Amino acid sequence: MAALAVLLLLLGGRGPRHRHPPRVLAARAVCFGVSGCVSGCLCISGCPFGSQPLPPPVQQPPELTEAPPEQLVVFPSDDAVLKCAASGSPAPQFRWTRDGRPFPSPSLSPAELAGVSVSPGGGTLVINASLAGRLQGRFRCEATNALGTAVSPESRVIAETPPQWPKEKVTPVTVEEGDPVVLPCEPPQSAVPPKIYWLNSRIVHIAQDARVSMGQDGFLYFANAQVGDSHPDYICHAHYLGPRTIIQKEPLDLRVTPSNSVQSRPPRLVVPRDPQPTHVALRGETLVLECIAEGLPTPWVWWRRLNAPLPPGRAVLDNFNHTLRLLNVSEADDGDYECGATNGLGTDRRSHRVTVQAAPYWLRRPQSGVFGPGETARLDCQVGGKPRPRVSWSLNGVPFDDVPDSDRLSLRDGALILSRLEPNDSMVAQCEASNVHGRLLANAFIYVVELPVQILTPDSELYTVVENQTAILHCRAFGAPAPAVEWFTPSLTPALEDDRAFAFTNGSLRVAPALRADSGLFRCRARNAHSNASVSARLDVRAATRIAVPPQSVTAKKGETVTFTCGATWDPGLEPRGLLWLRDGSPVLESADSDKFSVAGDTLTVAGVDYPDQGRFRCRAWTRLDAAEAEAELRVVGRPGPVQDLRVEELSERRVRLSWTPGEEHNSPVEKFVVEQEEGIFSPGRFREVLTVPGARPRAELSLSPYGRYRFRVLAVNGYGRGEPSAPSAAVSTDPAAPERYPMGVKGEGNETNNLVITWQPLPPEDWNSPELRYRVQWRPLEQGRGRWAEATVGEPPLVVRDTPTFRPYEIRVQAVNEAGKGPEPPVVVGYSGEDLPLVYPENVGVEILNSTSVRISWSLSGDDHGLRGQLKGYRVLYWRDGWVREHSRPPGTPEPPPQPGALPVPGPAGGAVLGGLQPWSRYRLHVLVVNGRGAGPPSAEIQFHTPEGVPGPPEELRVERLGDTALSLEWRRPRHPNGVLSGFVLQYRLQNQTDEGIPMEILFPPGTLNTTLARLEPRGRYRLELRARTRHGPGAPLVRLGSLAPEPVLPVLGTVGVGEVGEDFTELRWTLAQPQANIEFEVEYMSKTTEEPWRSSGRANSSLGRYRLGDLRPGTSYRVQFVGRNHSGERVAFWESEVHTNGTLLPRPAGGFATEGWFIGFVSAAVLLLLLLLILCFIKRSKGGKYSVKDKEDTQVDSEARPMKDETFGEYRDGEEKASGSSGRSLGAAGAALGSDDSLAGYGGSADVQFNEDGSFIGQYSGARGTAAGSSGPASPSAAAPLD
Repeated sequence: MAALAVLLLLLGGRGPRHRHPPRVLAARAVCFGVSGCVSGCLCISGCPFGSQPLPPPVQQPPELTEAPPEQLVVFPSDDAVLKCAASGSPAPQFRWTRDGRPFPSPSLSPAELAGVSVSPGGGTLVINASLAGRLQGRFRCEATNALGTAVSPESRVIAETPPQWPKEKVTPVTVEEGDPVVLPCEPPQSAVPPKIYWLNSRIVHIAQDARVSMGQDGFLYFANAQVGDSHPDYICHAHYLGPRTIIQKEPLDLRVTPSNSVQSRPPRLVVPRDPQPTHVALRGETLVLECIAEGLPTPWVWWRRLNAPLPPGRAVLDNFNHTLRLLNVSEADDGDYECGATNGLGTDRRSHRVTVQAAPYWLRRPQSGVFGPGETARLDCQVGGKPRPRVSWSLNGVPFDDVPDSDRLSLRDGALILSRLEPNDSMVAQCEASNVHGRLLANAFIYVVELPVQILTPDSELYTVVENQTAILHCRAFGAPAPAVEWFTPSLTPALEDDRAFAFTNGSLRVAPALRADSGLFRCRARNAHSNASVSARLDVRAATRIAVPPQSVTAKKGETVTFTCGATWDPGLEPRGLLWLRDGSPVLESADSDKFSVAGDTLTVAGVDYPDQGRFRCRAWTRLDAAEAEAELRVVGRPGPVQDLRVEELSERRVRLSWTPGEEHNSPVEKFVVEQEEGIFSPGRFREVLTVPGARPRAELSLSPYGRYRFRVLAVNGYGRGEPSAPSAAVSTDPAAPERYPMGVKGEGNETNNLVITWQPLPPEDWNSPELRYRVQWRPLEQGRGRWAEATVGEPPLVVRDTPTFRPYEIRVQAVNEAGKGPEPPVVVGYSGEDLPLVYPENVGVEILNSTSVRISWSLSGDDHGLRGQLKGYRVLYWRDGWVREHSRPPGTPEPPPQPGALPVPGPAGGAVLGGLQPWSRYRLHVLVVNGRGAGPPSAEIQFHTPEGVPGPPEELRVERLGDTALSLEWRRPRHPNGVLSGFVLQYRLQNQTDEGIPMEILFPPGTLNTTLARLEPRGRYRLELRARTRHGPGAPLVRLGSLAPEPVLPVLGTVGVGEVGEDFTELRWTLAQPQANIEFEVEYMSKTTEEPWRSSGRANSSLGRYRLGDLRPGTSYRVQFVGRNHSGERVAFWESEVHTNGTLLPRPAGGFATEGWFIGFVSAAVLLLLLLLILCFIKRSKGGKYSVKDKEDTQVDSEARPMKDETFGEYRDGEEKASGSSGRSLGAAGAALGSDDSLAGYGGSADVQFNEDGSFIGQYSGARGTAAGSSGPASPSAAAPLD
């Protein structure tokens, strides 16, 4: 027998805290017939302390343990069984009522009485099947004993016959292809609606989708019929759960007639049929809204709630979006819901008005209670519902209005109140509520009895809590009248004197928040008029668990590794304890076959995060008493996912609308959508971007070109880049049409003097609008009167028109044509036939000197445009440098040097230009040419001019040599570019560690001085030396050197040595210094490896230069090379040695072998010499008696004479430099002094190489040591020669 646990809250349940006096009336919890109790006793229970028997005699009011159903549907073959059972002591007696009257009633016949029975010892009512149809109605069960009467809820008995489908004549349903059709079902009515299924004659379900679906009424709806829908056996089956019967309708024959004129149509909603449907939904139940549409193409149905979103988690779309289900309806669901159907041709909408009401439901259910004499009993009954329920009370099954009046019994605010209870006031009261949607009934007893005080909570109970939590100490006392309960602290003061203490009406004490100082022994005392009792309770307050270092939220990109850290503290005396990680409420567990999650101590690592990994991660530090939690969010960001459900809707012949469903944003909003298009005829497989739409608009409209087969795809873009594209859409094709564009870039130019070449940019294939495209080209001379157009049709450019006059204008137009027609009329473009070289030349050419390096040239162009014979592109200035100003000019009759002019292009119809970059103090000549598209015309008259003096260039060389601790020797060479008459040299020097603001020492030298000695310098100092050359325009750029008076190392310390440039007769050696060091000269010696010869000196090298050219070598020969210096004792010391080959390979020194032995070398040399003699003898023998060609000899001589001389520069000193490279600096100074003499012929390049042609004409060329010939023509060169002073 089930237990009844009833909590009686005296004075209205959990009331306010009592302070004066500090006593609490304890609540009673009673259970009847609990297993383990002595028979006939009343067992008191409550909480986790079990049940304790009280001494008999104790009685129990009746309580229903089983009640009949709210509705019972019976069929002729079934008995009507209404179950009713109750507990109580003494055992209750049962009786039934039917439609408010006792049942069975005396008016029943003996046969009917025989068909009605009540189970012995119980209250179950059984009505024979044969009588159920006549005895249907509303039944109620009552259970009565000496303490009262309990009443069951009303049960309605309904008798039905087995359902049968009425006979009907079924005619075939005939529709045209594309039309809508509805197949009805209409099963027999029943109190319990049947379940409907559509099957065919083979018991196979009819396939349903967005086009074919079953409505809530059981009808089968076709949005548009297809020929494949034709079947003779559409059968509706109805399953009735009550009689466990399935019946079927006569098969329906659907015939769909094919049609060649199927027309698309916009959607139309066929369900609901009401244009403004209203629905009443009951609280807590499921509301079903339905929309079914017809149309072609098949409509797509969507739902939304007006003025609010659909309730998340409770709104479910099913039946292919035709049905919206709202689960567990609440009052907040009241409002308007809209469904819509769309198929690209239009949209049909329907609004559903939903009103939420409720059957009666409990707000406060009346509770049974045990009371003592003199107390007041209160039974509260509060009910909700819509419409507002009607509430009524009954006592022991008697309506309250029929109970005799008493000043102790009253109804107040829906509560039943019985004051000043007496022992015989025990009863069972019924509270019943009803509205149009249902009924609600509850039984609650008032049991009046006298009992001594008894505390049900065990003595010395231990309560362990953590600080700042709520501690509740129990003292469950029972007695009648209800005992008062008092609590005392460990210091024996009343507990309620502390503001943190609160006493419940059931005797429990709450201390909130609990402090560590609250630990100790509390005492509870309960007493009433008959007795008292007490127990103790021990409170142990522990330190709370805390999260000291909470995890931090993280936003990570896909693929990164994320770590969460959670630091926690616990009470050291609490065990067990631990740290647990949860993700979205579920524990995070490590897996042996995956390293996704790993936990180490207080750290959780998530490796390679992906979008499914994001969520809220919570760390929970727990003990057996408490837990502390901290939460962090993991957001995984990245590029958006692909869009879904890409749909293409054809709006017209060449216009489509795309719509799609956005994919996952991956925590970064979509900024835009990119629409890509593939044209499958001319560029299959290549998608190109055609449109961009904002991220808030998942749709786009596109115009298509004729003759194309198009597919589309869409991709989303957010702040992290472009997402993956969607799957390509279905293909859309367009028919051919005439071109819609004309070619661009039409030009007419001639590439010969008598033709016209017409070119244009061909249209791309996507603009052809057909499989092939041709071009209609028209042209005619541009002249007065406008002649007739000439034309030709070609497949591609260019078109060449021949036999045209030179440079004449033509009107040209190019039109696109295809098999469907001509394209738009193109604009007329003017072109010109071929050009010829100009016949005109510039006149009035003049030169204005601007400075030493720039001049302004001016000219004019006279004559008519016919002399241009083309488009004027500009002018070309050709100029030659003939040498320095005071340099000897060419003798009369000297041939022109080979033309190597400088060229200055001047675009457009200019009348002058500035020519810069000239060499100061130089002689120039120039002329100007007219340039058109064909080339340059004849030159203008030659103009000669010379540039004024300028500042000179830096001296060509400055050599510094230490003479002692306080003296330096300087030697220098003249500037390569004096740019005028040298007036001297300026030397400035100062200690290197002096600041830049310091005034340097300055010495002036005449132009003939090329060396000097600086004495009385700072011992062992380092000096910065700046040497400038001067003209009357001032000093030029300096040549800077550093000079050191510190003793130099005897031998250089080299880092690496390698081979640089290589020739047939030379090899260049390069080296680096191992450390900064002063300049040191050393000897470079070499010897051949293949012949017996001593070491030979090549010359002296300078360690600071880093390179040395080893010349006068034999081609294809290997050499040994060594660097030789002198040590502090003056002895020659070789400090580096290696081997080189004239092909430039740096060879390691080989190990000794016979190939290096003298006898082997001699043998090979003798054999080679003998072979050479034999070859010479053979050559002489074959040459005897041969003819001698005078002409060949003369040609040889002419070629020898005509060979150009070495291109050298007048007035340079490179020969002196090369000769001095192997000698001391002092000898270089002497040579420089000699060369600096004004009377020296060598200073002017006087050793000219003079030649004569065979006709006796003079061929002369001024030649220096090296460089460009003084008389050569060409632009100014930095190697150009200059005379000395």
